[in-house]
Amino acid sequence: MKSTIASLFGAAFLFSSLAANAAVDALVAAGEQQAAVCKACHQVEPNGITIVGPPLYGIADREIAAFSGFNYSEGLSANRIEGKTWDEESLDAFLASPAEFAPGTNMVYPGVKDPGARAAIIAWLATKNPTPPNWQSSDEVVPVKALGEGILTSDENMALVASTCSVCHSLHLVVQQGLSRDSWDETLEWMVDEQGMDELDHEAHERVLDYLATYYGE
Repeated sequence: MKSTIASLFGAAFLFSSLAANAAVDALVAAGEQQAAVCKACHQVEPNGITIVGPPLYGIADREIAAFSGFNYSEGLSANRIEGKTWDEESLDAFLASPAEFAPGTNMVYPGVKDPGARAAIIAWLATKNPTPPNWQSSDEVVPVKALGEGILTSDENMALVASTCSVCHSLHLVVQQGLSRDSWDETLEWMVDEQGMDELDHEAHERVLDYLATYYGE
C-alpha cells in the first residue's frame, strides 16, 4: 500500500514538473516572438556586438549601463549601481517605459505596456545567459497577448505581420494605411533596401502581403 501511495505521489510530482516546464517553454517561446522589436537594435547571441544598442547576451551578469565601449545616456547611467546587475524587477520597469526608467534615454521605443508580454520577454532574456537566472519571481501565470492583439485584425498571419512591422514601426501606424498590394510590396522592399529590415523568405513575404492587402488595403 505504501509503495502504491509513493508511486502516486511520484507520478503526480513528475506530471507537475512536466507541466511547469511546458509552461516555461511556452512563455519563453512567446517572449521570443514579443522580442522581435528588440532584435532590430540588439544582438542576442554569444559574442554579439553593438549595432544600434549593446548586445543583450549575458545581461544577467551585467551591471546596468555597463557594456564596455557603448556610449550610454546620462539617464540610463544614473541607474548604475556597482555590483547590481539587471534582474527581473529592473528589466520590467525598463521595458514598461524606457523614458520613465531613464529620463533622457536615447532609446526612443515607447515600451511594452502589456505585463504578460514583459514577463514573456524577461523569461526569454533569461535564456540568453551562460547560466540562465531564475527570473520568475511568482508562480502566478500571467496571460500573454498574441503579438498585435488588440491593434491588428486577428487571423493566422497576425503575429507574423506584427513581428515584421513592429521592428521599425508602431503597429498603430500600420492600421492607418490603405495601400494596394503592389504598394505594400514596394514598401516592404524599401524597408529591406533602405531601412535594414531583414528580408523575408518568399512564403512569409506573400503571407504578409496577403494580410496587409486584405485588412489594410485600398
